[in-house]
Amino acid sequence: MSGETVPHEQPSLQDVDLLGRLTQFFDTLEQHVRAGHGWFIFNARGQRGNRIAAFILGRLAEYQLLFTYYFVPWRDFALNAYMVEVELQSLAAQRQSLQGRAREEFDIATRVSRDNLARMMVSDLLIVAGVQPRHRHELVFLDQAVERRYQQRLSTILITPAQPHELALQIERVAPGERFWERLFERMYERSLIAL
Repeated sequence: MSGETVPHEQPSLQDVDLLGRLTQFFDTLEQHVRAGHGWFIFNARGQRGNRIAAFILGRLAEYQLLFTYYFVPWRDFALNAYMVEVELQSLAAQRQSLQGRAREEFDIATRVSRDNLARMMVSDLLIVAGVQPRHRHELVFLDQAVERRYQQRLSTILITPAQPHELALQIERVAPGERFWERLFERMYERSLIAL
């Protein structure tokens, strides 16, 4: 129909609330980073997840000289988890027998994976967007990262497309009977703001 304008989609009440809470968090980021506070943001699918990540990265750009931060999309996190927990461990025993190009590639992969791991473990703030574990090695890697950062009182922001009960079920399917979900939620809940 010509002449009619399409109304702009109004943000949901939850998004307005989350934006306000994130704004307050980043307005006092120094205090939160010193205390090791973070966020556990659920239900961040598609465009909503992209908007949240863009907002966080935009605000962090204001602090780049004061704090170190590392933003990792889940795909990259999962790939690094595979390299560290599976591939490099299986090749480590064979390292001495590797020759030429194969040894160079192994050394490069090891160095890149260790560099990424170090950034995840020592940055003042780690942001992992799109958290959706599908393999046990991803859960092991996430568990270790969150635990180390918790022990060092470093801030962590986890953003997932799932609701809490969906993520709990997904984790239980990947690692039945293990306590990955309980540990993850306990650690994040203790020092993080929660958003649905």
